[in-house]
Amino acid sequence: MMTILYVDHEINNLNSFKATFRRDATVFVASSTREGLEILQEHKIDVIFADHQMPEMTGLEFLKLASKQFPASIRIILTGNAYTDEFKIAAGKGYFHSYVNKPWDEQQLRRLMTTHLF
Repeated sequence: MMTILYVDHEINNLNSFKATFRRDATVFVASSTREGLEILQEHKIDVIFADHQMPEMTGLEFLKLASKQFPASIRIILTGNAYTDEFKIAAGKGYFHSYVNKPWDEQQLRRLMTTHLF
């Protein structure tokens, strides 16, 4: 079964994500990037979703770390912000594979998961 990590400091988003995808995958959630990194150390994660607006480090910084330590994972950034030059540069360097606007759409996330994994 596919494994997913979703990192977001908003607990409601974590709960909603887990409820939505729990039948499709083993879902891990983290309310901080530190907790997300711990989960990545302990489990093989296929897909990482990270909210960009995180308190201690941005989702982009988190995915940059993840891309170096866990290059096989599919990395997706979620944000309510516009797609900036910063994102374009990071995507070009392979820090993340896809970009999703918040609030996320369940069908869009399902398509991303299947597109990258199968």
